[in-house]
Amino acid sequence: MSAEAVLRSCAAAPPGRLRVWLGVFGRTSAPSLGWSLNGVPLAPDAVHTVRPLESARTPAMLKENPGRAFSGVFDLPLPQTSNASRKARVEVRLDGGNPLSAELRIMPREVPEGLDASFNVLITSCFHWEEDTGGIVGRMVEDIRKVYQPDLVLAAGDQVYLDLPTLKNFQDDLPWLADKFEQDYRRNWTEESAYAQVLSAGPLICIPDDHDYWNNYPLPAPHLQNTWSEEGRGQWALAARRMCEAFQHYDSTPFGAPLQFDVEPLSFFIADTRTFRTPDLKHMMTEETLQALTAWVSHCAKHGRIGIFSTGQSLLMEKPSLFGRTTEDTELPNYEDFGVLMKELERLMREAGDLLLLTGDVHWGRVTSLVPTDSLLSGRQAYEVISSPSSLVTTVGSDFFARLRQRFSGNAWERHPEACEAPPLFAPPGLQSRFQVHTEHLQRGNQVCLLSFQRRGGNVEVTPRYFPLDQGAAPVTVKPFLLRHGE
Repeated sequence: MSAEAVLRSCAAAPPGRLRVWLGVFGRTSAPSLGWSLNGVPLAPDAVHTVRPLESARTPAMLKENPGRAFSGVFDLPLPQTSNASRKARVEVRLDGGNPLSAELRIMPREVPEGLDASFNVLITSCFHWEEDTGGIVGRMVEDIRKVYQPDLVLAAGDQVYLDLPTLKNFQDDLPWLADKFEQDYRRNWTEESAYAQVLSAGPLICIPDDHDYWNNYPLPAPHLQNTWSEEGRGQWALAARRMCEAFQHYDSTPFGAPLQFDVEPLSFFIADTRTFRTPDLKHMMTEETLQALTAWVSHCAKHGRIGIFSTGQSLLMEKPSLFGRTTEDTELPNYEDFGVLMKELERLMREAGDLLLLTGDVHWGRVTSLVPTDSLLSGRQAYEVISSPSSLVTTVGSDFFARLRQRFSGNAWERHPEACEAPPLFAPPGLQSRFQVHTEHLQRGNQVCLLSFQRRGGNVEVTPRYFPLDQGAAPVTVKPFLLRHGE
């Protein structure tokens, strides 16, 4: 695709619509748009503007009028034939010029029937472009698509590392920061040798995490001078949030609001637990998000949906100490509203059925099952699947010694941490039940994970497959598990 513009399919389109994210680059003003679908021009009133084409940088983030990125989100009407084929050829003309086109996937409305049919979700997180300048992750995902076409791509945090390189002097200046951050996004969103092939592998949904802002956002980071003052954190956060909104937000709801959609009998709740964290550790989600979560749980119970909850960080991490959350990162259990979140997820299991959690962040992969000890939840289970990283971030200092160890050990993943087993008992505040935890699989190294959902009567079987991002490495298939809705 031309670097002048990028078209990308997005998740959560209304029935009969294809949701498209459009990025336009190197312009000083937003162009006029002319759309075609499968070779047929669309009348302007047939295209619904979810978010208009706007400059990624606001006026306060600009010096003069430079060429820059514009982005918008649009819903295109789908003829019934396109729904059946699950793909469509989209063309857009900028200011009446030559058409720029892409073949985009259409997300299904339900998990398909049939022994060989599946709904495929590709999970990826934590991509540092300087560690993958050869485009390994893109080539590997292209190979995956030849066998398992993703119906949804879940980018579960750290799509960019705005706080790198570590030793770079970041100017404490809003236009400078916005320009730097926009370049980071443009590289990962457009360059085939970066992350673009992954993000375009299927309908996309993104969850921001700390490095989409800075390490341990919103708290100060010891190695980032810009975060040492309230004013410095404010300017950085303003520029990073605007880029996140322009590149990672694909809905008409306010940025940071949860995204909800059904692929019958599944129901997804995609929660941003990073953007609106408070430094006093009281809140990781807004009150509006918690209200939406309560409504979603009731929706799953009423309509017999199997709940899939996704956020950037694992819910099963132990609560870090003061030193850990100051020097590394805070985890979800550090926040007071974590108990409210867990109470609602437990209610989902009581009233709707099994629960699946999808996350990233930790730089290793894991599949975990949780069995409640409460007799009222007898027969219910929860599962968590983690996929991280797709390209391990550089760590100044320790990487030098890791590469020395790798030279002698021959282990391709020497720099990567060992995957951690989950704690055997999970009993966070807010729950009536405790959960026995079983680690089903651990995955080390750069990776993506593909989940294949298949109908099994009224239930859904899930098969996780981890793909090591190493040329010639074989995928690892994890034992399937069954998700059941309430009777």
